Amino acid sequence: MLGVAAAMVAAARRGDLDAAVGALLRLRDSDGHIPREDMCLLLAVLVRYAGRLLNGIVSAHGDPATAKLHLADENGPVPVDRAAPADRTILRAVLAAMHGHPEDADMHIAIALEHAESRDHSQLIGRAVELASGAVREAERLRVPIPALQLPPQAVLP
Repeated sequence: MLGVAAAMVAAARRGDLDAAVGALLRLRDSDGHIPREDMCLLLAVLVRYAGRLLNGIVSAHGDPATAKLHLADENGPVPVDRAAPADRTILRAVLAAMHGHPEDADMHIAIALEHAESRDHSQLIGRAVELASGAVREAERLRVPIPALQLPPQAVLP
């Protein structure tokens, strides 16, 4: 799972959508589907990673304004109030992780997966990858240490 998450974040940083999707497809089962448990775990890894990075940026610079989250589509930045409900939920999950509330992040992930159509699960992953890779780029720009990806404790996953 960590290898898939790392490959997706690295591909997103390079702008290589095909490689990010290819990494995600490694999680498919024999029927060609990505099991819900794997989807949930991947989202938890990405969301917590983005949150940890953003928390590190704020800690290093002492100003919450240095940690900025942006959602974008093919036309550019999307205001949060105009974002799709699933995108807003993933954003809330990252903010919860950033503020040290991983259980709340997991709750938002569960809500996002529960309310999204199964065909939209890849969009949830895409947003989480976008937020994580954006946080990595910002940490690099601000010269903040970049932590390694970690698996969350199994006990707290929804």
